[in-house]
Parts: sequence; C-alpha cells; structure tokens
Amino acid sequence: MTYGTLRLKYHIKNNLKLNLNHKLIRRYKKILGLTVIVRKGMGLANKRANEKNLNNKAPYLVECNFKTNKFGTKFSSDVSYIKCTDGNLYLSAVKDYFNNEIVSFFTSNNNNVNLIIESYKNVKNYKNALMNTDQGAVYFAYEYIELSKNMDFRRSMSHKGHCWENCPIENWFSQLKQEWLYLLGKITRKQATEEIKKYIHWYNNERIQKKLGYLSPVQYRLQNKN
Repeated sequence: MTYGTLRLKYHIKNNLKLNLNHKLIRRYKKILGLTVIVRKGMGLANKRANEKNLNNKAPYLVECNFKTNKFGTKFSSDVSYIKCTDGNLYLSAVKDYFNNEIVSFFTSNNNNVNLIIESYKNVKNYKNALMNTDQGAVYFAYEYIELSKNMDFRRSMSHKGHCWENCPIENWFSQLKQEWLYLLGKITRKQATEEIKKYIHWYNNERIQKKLGYLSPVQYRLQNKN
C-alpha cells in the first residue's frame, strides 16, 4: 500500500469522517498483512552525453529553495523513461513547487525537444515564472530557448551531476514508478501512457501529503488561493 500509518489516519478521517487512533490503525495493518511500499533513493542518473550548445546554459536560480508562496511561479521539470515490452516510453512533466501538483505532462516514444514543448502546453501562465531543469541536451536546444522566450519563463539549470538540485520532479518520478507502474509488471507503451494519466489524476486530486496538511495538491491549491 502507498500510505503509512499517519497518512492513512488522515485519509480515513477526510473520507470516512472517522478519527481513529494511529495505534489501532497500525494493529489492523498488521492483522491484515498490509505493508507500505518503501521508495528507494534516487541515486545519480547517467545522462547521455549529447552535443550541447554551452552558450545556452542557464544559471541555477533555484539555489535549492524549493518553496514558494504562490501557485504558478516556480516549477521543476525533467524527462524520465519507462521500460515497456515494446521499447522505452519517455515522460516529460512539470511540477509546481507551491503545492507539488503536476500541472502538465506528455509522453512520447522519442526523447526530443518536441516532447518538452508538448509537455509544457497545459500550463495556463508561465509569465516570469522560474522553470528549473537539469542539463539534458534538450534544454540546450534552440527550440527550447525560443519556447522560454515565447512563454516568458525564466530558465534555471541544476549543476551537472547534482540531481538533488532538481529533486522535486525527480522524487515524483520515483513515486510514480514505485507506487504505481512497477506494481503492474510488464506493460506496453500504450498501457503505460494510460496508467500515467490515471496516476497523475489520482496524485493531484486524491493523494494526500503531510507537507500539505494532509490534503491533495488540488485541495491545497483551492484552499490557498492567492
């Protein structure tokens, strides 16, 4: 199961209006044989050393400050891949620092600039927002530079090999895989795409988070409108 004892307590309270003692919940988990999925640490990802235009490098503007008091002002984005029975599926996603919501995403069989462009389309307003990525080759591309100008967001790049500097989205990829996709076993790209959509809907609307006061990202955003 995904939730630990404390989050399960608040999930039951929010949905069933029952205020159960955490010790009672722990006992029932033991009786029913329920165990929590423990996510592994990220580790350093080995990126392909594609040719880059180093003139397009951006400074690390986030400076490991992953907090913001307003929705739509600071984002974390990256690309991850999912091994499928018919090849790799690439997922580009955008996460808002304010409430950890996945505000836009796109999947493709190819890891290229078009994947990034499509994955940014659902964000309503990027104006003067900060977009942090790693130093993947796609983020050095001329098309990505033009995208930042057209959408009016500020580019920020983590230092090379410092995956923790973009950990909000890196952690979320780990959650997606270990809480959902890995449990499904071997699946095709088409199946993975549909499951990613299901997970993101559940994650945004239903999955409560301790840091958000045991609310889901959407619930937190609606209760904290600026």
